[in-house]
Amino acid sequence: MKIVTIGLRPGYLRKNGVPYGEKTVLAEYLDQRTEPNGDNWFTVVTIVEDPDNLGGTYIMSSDFKKEADGSKWTPTPCSAR
Repeated sequence: MKIVTIGLRPGYLRKNGVPYGEKTVLAEYLDQRTEPNGDNWFTVVTIVEDPDNLGGTYIMSSDFKKEADGSKWTPTPCSAR
């Protein structure tokens, strides 16, 4: 699946990173696949194009593996004050 976002308010690619402007085009590609061993993976590829702030295309990729159950997930309440 491809998702394209335009009309963003100016901001930063990361909290301490490069700015992006209102001409930015953000494209996200979502892919789900099953490996031969049965593992399910979800990949998100993000492509950022901004003619005002970037000298080229900025590409990020993240992979997520689906776990069989919630046994590895142990959420705790937030302790920040």
